Amino acid sequence: MLMKIVETAVRPIAKWLMPRPVRLWAKDILNARRVRRNPARIVLVQEILPAYAACGGRILWIGCRRYTKKYGPLLERNGGECWTVDIESAHAKWGEKGRHFTWDLLSIDRLFAAESFDTVLCNGVFGFGVDARHAQLAALQAMGSILKPGGRLLLGWNTDRIEDPVSFDFVQNAFVGDDLTAHGARWAVPAAGYVYDFLRRRE
Repeated sequence: MLMKIVETAVRPIAKWLMPRPVRLWAKDILNARRVRRNPARIVLVQEILPAYAACGGRILWIGCRRYTKKYGPLLERNGGECWTVDIESAHAKWGEKGRHFTWDLLSIDRLFAAESFDTVLCNGVFGFGVDARHAQLAALQAMGSILKPGGRLLLGWNTDRIEDPVSFDFVQNAFVGDDLTAHGARWAVPAAGYVYDFLRRRE
C-alpha cells in the first residue's frame, strides 16, 4: 500500500523530469514487478510451466514481455525446444534468440507447418489484444492446426475481460480436457480473477 502511495506521488514529478524513453523503461520495470507478484502468475511459474517442461517436445510460447524472458530456459529444462511469437516487433528482445517470430496469432498456421508443435502456451493474450469472439475463434483454430494430434494447449485468461473460450463449439469438438497438473482440466485462481484451461488436441 505504501509503495502504491509513493508511486502515485512520484509519477507526476517523474513525468516532468524524465525523457519519454526513460519513463517507458521505468513503467515496464514496474509492470514486470507487479505481474510477477500476481497470484495467477506465481501458480504459472511455480507449478504449470514446470509441468509442461516435464513433457518436453517442441513448445510455442505466445506473447513476450520482460517478465516472460526466463520462461524459455524453464521450459527447456527437460530437453524441450521453446519457440516464441509476438505481434509487436519491439517485444522480440524478450523472445527466444534464433527461435522468435513477429507474427499475428490469428494466422499462426501460416507461419508454422500443420501439426508441428507438441505444446502451445497462450497465456494473457485473449482479452489483451485478441479481444473479439471471432478473433479468439480464429486464434484457437490456428493454434489447433499447428498442434500435433494429442498435443497440449494452455489457455490462461481473465474472467472479467472475456467470455469462456472453452465454450466455443470448435474447442469442444477439437480438444479434450487435460489433467496435466493434477488440478483438473481447469485451474481457477479466484484471488486474481484468472483461469487456466488445460486442453489436448483430439487424436
